[in-house]
Amino acid sequence: MPIKTEKKTVAYVRDIYKPIKGFGQSVFWRATSLWLLVSLFYFLYNTHPYYAANHDFDNARMLISKAYVIFCLLVFPYTWFTLKFNYRLADDFKDPSIIFFVLLKRIGLMLATRDYTQISGLFKVKRFNNFCLTCLVKGFFLVIMSMFMFHHVSVVQQLIGGMLNEMNGVQLANWFLDLIYNSLFIVDTGIALVGYGLELKWLGNKTKSVEPTAFGWAVALMCYPPFNSVSSIYFPLQNRQEYFVTLTEEQRIFVRVIIILLYTVFVWGTVALGVKFSNLSNKGVIGRGPYKYIRHPAYASKNIAWWFEHLQYMKGFHNVLPLICWNLVYTLRAITEERHLMKDPDYKEYCKKVKYRFIPGLI
Repeated sequence: MPIKTEKKTVAYVRDIYKPIKGFGQSVFWRATSLWLLVSLFYFLYNTHPYYAANHDFDNARMLISKAYVIFCLLVFPYTWFTLKFNYRLADDFKDPSIIFFVLLKRIGLMLATRDYTQISGLFKVKRFNNFCLTCLVKGFFLVIMSMFMFHHVSVVQQLIGGMLNEMNGVQLANWFLDLIYNSLFIVDTGIALVGYGLELKWLGNKTKSVEPTAFGWAVALMCYPPFNSVSSIYFPLQNRQEYFVTLTEEQRIFVRVIIILLYTVFVWGTVALGVKFSNLSNKGVIGRGPYKYIRHPAYASKNIAWWFEHLQYMKGFHNVLPLICWNLVYTLRAITEERHLMKDPDYKEYCKKVKYRFIPGLI
């Protein structure tokens, strides 16, 4: 007599490989999932002590709060409009709203069944790992770029407020150079904000992949707060009086002009990237602007500019070793970025056309 076995009921959750069906249902769950994801970061920025208790982030959090209100008003109509007029089935498998929706369902299922493989299994899926890394990139850099932008806006406001003060020729030249310098970085950080904050199918700036290695992340993050406060202990650039090299006012202005020109190349690179700007991410290969001539124009121009910025504080070769160390850090950033981007056939073709990393005809 055959033994009757009890059929085990397995709880079901929509798999990450199976997109949500039904237009109305799809709009609702995608928009809700996206709203929850953005709200999670909004909550983090307003409650985490590093952001909430740090007055440097006050203006950034204010901007993000206003953007969050606009997002809440537009998330449902935007989702409806995109699914109605710009829908491709292939996009579903990389849609962050669907991936986050799957994560939420599996968390609920894990809590109900105590089956932890519901979550651990997701980390075996490449697109889920890419989603997590993309969220980390955006969550970290968005608020920092906002802070940088407001700092430079504040300086420009002060400069404009003092433009009616009586100035001699040297003071006027320095005032004008300060205005250009900070205006350049307003453009730079403003574009970066769009790159991190507006990743839309309509803009064609969806993230293809994110740097997968801890070392690649480490050499990038050590260049930004709060991590650069630690790296600066080991690679300190000091403007101490005992290191001061005397230059005439004309020489100082000439050096500042060179610095401005170098940072103009730096911002030119940011403008060329446009809405595809992002650290640690591949949003598509750009071959215009300074990227027609070298593969890392931003790194090259910034690092050369630092040498000129500290030129007046190199008496006894002080600051030389820290500058070399920072140059090595950015060289490692370039190497890890290329190792990541080489997985993209388009970047391999780009490297065949643009052979030099930092200086045309040399390196």
